[in-house]
Amino acid sequence: MPTWILLAVLSAAPFCLSCSTVHLTGARSRFNQSCGAGCAAPVNPSTGELLAPTTVRLGMGVERVNQAKEVLQGFITVSRFLDAAEKAAVEKILVECVKEANTKVDEELFGKNRSLPDSECDKKAVVKENPDSSWAQYLGERKHEAAFDCIQTRLAERFPDNFSVEPRLRKDPFTKEVMLTDWRKGSLKPDLVIHFTRNVTRIQCIYEFKFPCGYEVANPWTSYVDVQMKHYQGLDGQCPPVLVSPQRGLQYNR
Repeated sequence: MPTWILLAVLSAAPFCLSCSTVHLTGARSRFNQSCGAGCAAPVNPSTGELLAPTTVRLGMGVERVNQAKEVLQGFITVSRFLDAAEKAAVEKILVECVKEANTKVDEELFGKNRSLPDSECDKKAVVKENPDSSWAQYLGERKHEAAFDCIQTRLAERFPDNFSVEPRLRKDPFTKEVMLTDWRKGSLKPDLVIHFTRNVTRIQCIYEFKFPCGYEVANPWTSYVDVQMKHYQGLDGQCPPVLVSPQRGLQYNR
């Protein structure tokens, strides 16, 4: 924004941003996200919204005007959804990380270029960490953990404020607004959400990871997954929920 435009606005009337807010996630302190120049603004304790300064007075010198311009530009540029190219970059990382996690865990447990035979998937896993789970459950948990580690590292480098891993969300039955929650009842916990800057409740896209067990890998989009994805769709994202698997990459429908 040219400085002369900002000066013209300031000379005409007090520069009021009190009606503008930048929404943060409901648990901003928990996620410990950084917000650059915007962090200088106060936070509404009841809503968790980041409030812009109410006024910038004239006669404070060019430095103060430049500071106001920087804050305004920060609010304009950082608070947004990802564009098409950025979304594609995120999805490329998700597919890479899911594939790498699948290979890494299989090789750690069974050796290079090997995986568990189909006949063993439903049998009790011979492991110390979770002895009551089946191999399919155990491998799924281990591979999710490996994928999350990979994704956290790679997405944090490029889009640190536009993704959340395993947020627990629910839609208020009265206001129909999506919110972060600790309640299990009536809530959903997708594997990954990309969203508006620092606001996981303004969902752009939801991604669910599946790691089918065994050599003969069937389509992971089962009837159970179909119901799961329809529930996710009820959270009103900007795009349909996406299934990600190491064998099939991105799947948008069954």
